[in-house]
Amino acid sequence: MADGSHKTLGLKLNVIGPFDLRLSDGSGITITSKKARALLALLAVAPGGRRERRWLQYKLWSERGEREGAASLRQTLSALRRALAPMDEVLQADRTTVALSLDQVDVDALNLGGLADRLTGQEEFLEGLDVKDPEFDNWLREQRGFWTRQIDAHQGGGAGEVAPVAAPLDVPCVTLMPFASADHLAPQALELGEQVLDQLARHRWISFMDWTVHTARSAAGAARPATANYAVTGQLRTDGTQLILTAELTHLTTGQSVKRAQFTALAADPADMGADLAAVARELAIDVAGNFSCALAQAYEERSQSRAAQSDAALVWQGRWHINRLTPEDFEKARMIFEDITTRNPGHVEAHIYLALTTLWRVWTCRADPRDIKLARRQAQRAIKLDVSDGRGYWIAGCAECWLGNKSAAVHYTDEAIRLCPSLAFAHDQRGTNLAYDGDPLAAINALERAIRLAPHHPQRFCFEGEYALAALLAGDLSAALQHADHALLLRPAYWYSHMVKVLALHRMGRPDAVARAKRALYEFEPRFNRSYINWLPFSDRSQNARMIDEMF
Repeated sequence: MADGSHKTLGLKLNVIGPFDLRLSDGSGITITSKKARALLALLAVAPGGRRERRWLQYKLWSERGEREGAASLRQTLSALRRALAPMDEVLQADRTTVALSLDQVDVDALNLGGLADRLTGQEEFLEGLDVKDPEFDNWLREQRGFWTRQIDAHQGGGAGEVAPVAAPLDVPCVTLMPFASADHLAPQALELGEQVLDQLARHRWISFMDWTVHTARSAAGAARPATANYAVTGQLRTDGTQLILTAELTHLTTGQSVKRAQFTALAADPADMGADLAAVARELAIDVAGNFSCALAQAYEERSQSRAAQSDAALVWQGRWHINRLTPEDFEKARMIFEDITTRNPGHVEAHIYLALTTLWRVWTCRADPRDIKLARRQAQRAIKLDVSDGRGYWIAGCAECWLGNKSAAVHYTDEAIRLCPSLAFAHDQRGTNLAYDGDPLAAINALERAIRLAPHHPQRFCFEGEYALAALLAGDLSAALQHADHALLLRPAYWYSHMVKVLALHRMGRPDAVARAKRALYEFEPRFNRSYINWLPFSDRSQNARMIDEMF
């Protein structure tokens, strides 16, 4: 202003009752588009006012393809910025996320105590807003129930007992610090940070914040958004023809290191990679995302057992914990959790994915008949329909198709899972499985090595090791087959599949005494083992099944 004074503008947004948006001076802002109003509401009650672009696309344009949904989101954001002028800066967007600056917007739902004068008990969240999208309808129904309970608690004098908008346990919120480097590596560090951001954002169960506005500094000592509870930091350096990233995942509240690892990538000239920079950075970023997403998942699954679940998202973590125990009793508990969520909330993508995964693991441990495998496939296809950009549904469908003997469908689903989420270790494991059963064990080994590198400490790594053992057996590398079978059994002694591969490898080595000992160990853990176990394996060349049966029995 000419006199040097500064006028602070602000917005007031009401979402309890009819949608209403005004400047701080009381003048109204008209937003004619229903989806634009819905978009503002989605951000207003999100943790930190921030959501992933894909999440928003799915909630507002779930029946459109990914490309069409992305275009519609861009158009809606442009229209919102025009409507919000001169305060369009309250809406920020980058490649992966959209955010509403809550320090500049007074959202009534975030301060129910200040609404006592106008609350009558009859208010409804986003009253009268009708957006014709099934996923938005599901979200709106859940939100209306939540905010009705919050209002009731305030009016009943229990304001101190009101639950937060998003319980800290429900979804890990990760922020990325700029990677430190020498000045001559600054372009590589920036490109790598963008690639890590992109790869982590593909893990749909992680809420992500881009923190590129900050300079590199220690995560524990930096100011941070209140909703971020984890940070990724790193330092990039070179060693000959290698780029080396030393990275760490840190819990911001406690300062505790959750995961620390070193990642390397070859480059002809790390200081001047030119067009190769993005490709090399992407390979490094895939490894970072795979390792850190697995570490986050394990931390959240373990924490889910120490406190009562207060939301469907928290219940999902408890169900995931039961799945990883791999017992019939735990599979049943997981199934009940996920079926209950999907009954109450048919649009809950995570519950559908893990319901399908529960069925998948039960199929594998019990060698179920085709009807159960087809059930897992249907459940996975339902998850895909709910979110076509989530690679996990495709991976599960690929597993089911493999076991049903539909090799082309298995390859299609698995490849799509990897395209959507290149750091999804289990998708690479399934690619290796597909290749091994289809007669290409050397290519299978490459895929399985990638799976192990992406999730070296996953509680189900024994699966990767067992599949590697089978691929090495088929490739004629009997020493490697024995080594990986033993590693799988070290991780899970009752794994009949690796016991079987160990017996076959020892048989082909001509070691009858060791074969006898290995068979005793197999029958100790799986006394029912018989020819049907081997016949169940979906080799394209059924002579492989016959040869294994002859060698085992």
